[in-house]
Amino acid sequence: MGRASTKQNKTQYQILREELGLTRERASETLGWISQERIEKIESEKSLPHPDEVLAMSVAYKSPGLCNYYCANVCPIGQQ
Repeated sequence: MGRASTKQNKTQYQILREELGLTRERASETLGWISQERIEKIESEKSLPHPDEVLAMSVAYKSPGLCNYYCANVCPIGQQ
């Protein structure tokens, strides 16, 4: 069983996952091809997500706005 997050400055990816009550393990199972470890790296900002990962998360987390968030905050093209 996963540990509850105590991080104060959660990323949008983590907030959306937790709002659905998904653990990283369950999110990984739902996504099917993104590992728990990869989700942790994205949420802890140790690694930037790839566009296909963001798209998959936006569908799984029922949040189409996640793509806009990514484009505005992560994608170098969107930041210009």
